Amino acid sequence: MIFKRPPILKPGDKVAIISPSSGLSHVFPWVYEQGFHRIKEVFGLDPVEFPTARQTPDYLSKNPQARAEDINAAFSDPSIKAIIATIGGTDQIRILPFLNKEVISANPKIFMGYSDCTNLHLFLWNLGIVSYYGGSVMTQFAMGGGMHEYTINSIKKALFTTLVGEIFPAPEWSDADLDWGDPQNLNKKRPMYPSEGWQWYNNQNGIVQGQLWGGCLEVLDLHLSVKRYLPNFDRLDDMILFVETSEEMPSEGFVYRFFAALAELGIIKKFKAILMAYPKAQFCSTRPPEGREAFIVNQQNAVKNALRDYNSNIPVVFNMNFGHTDPQIIIPNGGIASIDFERKSIIFN
Repeated sequence: MIFKRPPILKPGDKVAIISPSSGLSHVFPWVYEQGFHRIKEVFGLDPVEFPTARQTPDYLSKNPQARAEDINAAFSDPSIKAIIATIGGTDQIRILPFLNKEVISANPKIFMGYSDCTNLHLFLWNLGIVSYYGGSVMTQFAMGGGMHEYTINSIKKALFTTLVGEIFPAPEWSDADLDWGDPQNLNKKRPMYPSEGWQWYNNQNGIVQGQLWGGCLEVLDLHLSVKRYLPNFDRLDDMILFVETSEEMPSEGFVYRFFAALAELGIIKKFKAILMAYPKAQFCSTRPPEGREAFIVNQQNAVKNALRDYNSNIPVVFNMNFGHTDPQIIIPNGGIASIDFERKSIIFN
């Protein structure tokens, strides 16, 4: 399938700032404003607040149509060249019935966000529009102590170039959080951990190439339940699945059942490979019962066990830098990934 790649940006372009999920920008305005200003200062863009950008959590919860109207308006406005979400949430699926397929399809633009924004990424994928998984205003743009250079470079490639090119493991990573309730944390860097590099499982010979499809595992699991916004399964032939997990820290049993469901539905055999991010293994003061290190290992083992139980030798690349950990590589959802198993390299086109 041929996907539409949205036009790239140039300095000074206007980008819409929307809240398609939760209203945390209203709760923590100092975090939001730091991210908002960095869009201008670091990337030279002109962020434009749309009506939902600073709305309260209560208003956004009660008005899914208003959130959708911001998206429709941003796609239809010729002065807006890209759209960036403030943050994720839990109920973005409720806005999908109000989105205007005709308007969005006729005006492909860069959309950037992740987590609950998996819903909008799925919607755009079904329309054949490449979108960019990662980079929310209140997380990556507002990063305490300054944005990660790895993230900056990845966002710049997504926004300003036609080819992402070869990607590499980040030298360090973090899943730690600093309390947003304390504005002083805006200037503090979170603790980082040395990277172990990518881990290659079910390694193969040669090069595998396919279009990218995926997102946050918990949101994808919801869509497997409702089966309203998934693509026709035949469209997933020869795709490459990318998956990451959120601060909900799903158990190894939950992760196993997700991949088992893909196998039972006949979907897992359609993918050429799987890209798995480092899982977020702590959230503020919350830790998994088994501890961070064991949680990470258990999640990887859940994937391996599900594939083994369903006699699948699909290759998996673990420990990738996208999703709910930092720094981030921005995933071109609907773009092409080339995986060279001999060189241990990955290229996004």
